Amino acid sequence: MNLNDYIAAEVAKNAAGEYEAIEGYMRLLSIQGISKELADDIREIIGDEMNHGEKLARWVIKLSGITPAKD
Repeated sequence: MNLNDYIAAEVAKNAAGEYEAIEGYMRLLSIQGISKELADDIREIIGDEMNHGEKLARWVIKLSGITPAKD
């Protein structure tokens, strides 16, 4: 495995962690009785995590040279 492929794999693992965190935050949002203030903050955090995941995905593409398939 060359260096770029190794880095791409590590970056992909971190991107997956961002989406795993989103899953946990979504479970928090589903709790009955959560305050609006907390829900708003969680939604902001989810947006941040989504942004991080997208940035990391772009790096995986740049490093690996593999682009998403078009359906």
